[in-house]
Amino acid sequence: MAEIRLSTGVNPDDPDAVVLVVVVDQEGPPAERAVAALGLRGYESDGCLCLVRTDGWVERSLDGGTLTVDIVAYPAVLDALEIAPAAFPDRSPVDPTAIRVLRVRAQAAPDVYERASEATAVLTVPAATSVEQALADLRSGEDWPLILAPPPE
Repeated sequence: MAEIRLSTGVNPDDPDAVVLVVVVDQEGPPAERAVAALGLRGYESDGCLCLVRTDGWVERSLDGGTLTVDIVAYPAVLDALEIAPAAFPDRSPVDPTAIRVLRVRAQAAPDVYERASEATAVLTVPAATSVEQALADLRSGEDWPLILAPPPE
């Protein structure tokens, strides 16, 4: 099951920065496998992969202490990755032509979330990997995250 963490020490340029990290199982449910596949569309940049907003983005909101993270992509991107867009019926409220691929919710402290950077890091891990191990691998530079920007304006 996908998990969300607000973590420090994962941005080598700013170790004190709070980064929202979504951890997905590369062999998990279809939504998690689809998010993992988005990494194939990312371009390399300083120890990470970045997804351009013309392919997809992340939508985040905090309601009380409940953090909701939606990972969104366009149908053409999913088609190119050989993922059936019809498997994902929910649409983005920002752009109804875009598909919500994954929604993850977790409890989050509002004061910590307010300090989080705009970008969201996505880690794709094997099922047996704990979130703590995934974060440790990210901090060490062993794993590269997929970086998702907020929605286009």
